[in-house]
Amino acid sequence: MKVEIKKIHLMSLLFSVFPLAVFVVMVCVGAVVEMFDPEVASTFTFGYAVRCVMNAVMDTVLFLVSTVFFVGAYNFLNRLGIRGVQIDLEDK
Repeated sequence: MKVEIKKIHLMSLLFSVFPLAVFVVMVCVGAVVEMFDPEVASTFTFGYAVRCVMNAVMDTVLFLVSTVFFVGAYNFLNRLGIRGVQIDLEDK
């Protein structure tokens, strides 16, 4: 069975669990990156936690803005008549 993604609704993308999932991934990645910072004296301080959360918020906003841009471009190209992404699903 072939499934084609024709249009992605921006509101359903932004008001779903997607931003929360991106934020959690960005917090985890930020914590791992900060562990290798030579200025951190391998102690967990309030400043370290605030820096990790603020970096995660900034990265999440940048990722969501770029996602909105690419989804808008995808929807525009679909409106022009270019076919959407097709996925081939198999029943077992």
